[in-house]
Formats: sequence, C-alpha cells, structure tokens
Amino acid sequence: MDRLSPERRETIRRLLDGYSSLSTKKLSEPLSPDFTHHILPSSLDMPSRNKDEFALCAAGIFSIFEDFKMMPTNIYEDNNRDVVVIHARMRATPRKRINGAKQLWDNECVLIVQLSKDGKQVTRLEEFVDSVMAVEMRKKHG
Repeated sequence: MDRLSPERRETIRRLLDGYSSLSTKKLSEPLSPDFTHHILPSSLDMPSRNKDEFALCAAGIFSIFEDFKMMPTNIYEDNNRDVVVIHARMRATPRKRINGAKQLWDNECVLIVQLSKDGKQVTRLEEFVDSVMAVEMRKKHG
C-alpha cells in the first residue's frame, strides 16, 4: 500500500478498517453519497446496492461475527482510472458455535475499488467473493 498516493492510501485503509471494525458506520465513512456496491461473479445474481442498502446488508453479515479481519495480500493501482484492486484474505470467528466449537471462517476476495478523482471517497466497489460463502450468506442475510 506504500505506493498509493497519500489520499488513496488513507481511503483504502479506512475502507479495510471499516470491514474489520464490524461497524457499518465506520465502513460507510469513506463511501461517497452516490456509492454503489456489486457482488461478483455475476452468476451469483446478487443485487447492486446503494450506500444505505450496502450498510444494511453489511449489518446483517457483521451481526454473525465476533471478530473479522480484512487483510490485504496484494494491492494494485490504476492511476489513470482512479481504481485500486485489492486481493485480500478474510478471517472471522462466528458468534455461533458448531458442534460446541468455534469455527474459523477463512476465505478470500478481490475488491475493485473506484475512487473519486481526489482519492478521498469510494464511489463504487465491486467485490469478487468466494462463491460458496456468498450463497450461504445470501440464504441467511439476503
């Protein structure tokens, strides 16, 4: 993340910290008023969401975890298009025990982040997710 411009680096840090915070308020802070969110692959047929819909969906997902970490493994920047691409691992501990034990939730995603021209807001987020986990989450949280 060191190669990103200071504004973009801070915005991406805030976005990733927002996921890890399990707080929809914190997750929403770097998002622009006209923000849109899309889950990929499109074969999952997940709806596009605006900022409020994204926060509502995130609240449902966040409610099942006692902790959550979004950890970038690679970050790429396209300066000409104001896009940052993040390959990340997601690790979390669900609140619910399975067979009496806490099961670690561990998968990965790719975030395609469209930033405002000044790099201070996220205007669009395309989240390419673990398809099996996405289907499971959709059943539970819409």
